[in-house]
Amino acid sequence: MRREIDIYDPIEDKVVEKKQLSPKAKRALIYVGCALVGIIVAAVLIYIFDLAFTGAPTPEKAIAEYEKAAILYDIDGMIEYSSEYNKVVLYGNKETSDRLLTSYLEKGYEGKSPQYNSSEIGFKLISSVQYEKGSKKYEDALDKYVEKIENGRETVSEIAIVRMTVLKGTSETTRNYVAVKVDGRWYFAYATT
Repeated sequence: MRREIDIYDPIEDKVVEKKQLSPKAKRALIYVGCALVGIIVAAVLIYIFDLAFTGAPTPEKAIAEYEKAAILYDIDGMIEYSSEYNKVVLYGNKETSDRLLTSYLEKGYEGKSPQYNSSEIGFKLISSVQYEKGSKKYEDALDKYVEKIENGRETVSEIAIVRMTVLKGTSETTRNYVAVKVDGRWYFAYATT
C-alpha cells in the first residue's frame, strides 16, 4: 500500500495576489496615454513644419526675424524671411535665385562684422494690420510689390502693415514694414517711413 504524503509548502501561502486595475482606471489610463502621445506628435509636427518651410507664421515674426538677420549679417536668415520682392531689391536684378543671392551677399559682407550682437537687438510692436485681396490698402501696398515681381498679384494672398520699433544697443528706429503672405507663410517685403 502506498501512502500519499501531503507536503506543506510555506512559500505558497506567502504569494501575494496582484491587484487588478478597475475597468474605469484602465480606461482613464489609456485616455491619458493617448492624449500625451497626441500632444507629442502635434508638437513634433509643428516643429518640423516650422523648420521645413521658409517664412514665418505671423507678419510680426517675419519682420522681426528679417531685421535681426540683416543687423547681424545673417545671410541665411535674410533669405529665409525675404519675399521675392526683397530678394530682387537685395540682388539688384530680377534674374536671381537663392544661391546667386547668397553668393552675392557673402561677397558684400566679406570682411565685415556686425556692429551689434543678438542680445543688443530688440523689438517693440506698435501695431499690425492685415489686409486681404480687394481692399484699398492691399492694392496700394501691392502696387509697389508688383513693380518688381510680375506674378505678385497671383502669389500674394494677404498683406500686413506692421509698425515696429527696432532697438539696437542704445538707438531705436520706428518704421512701418510691409509683410506679404505667400503660400500660407509671411515674408518681409519692404519698409516705409
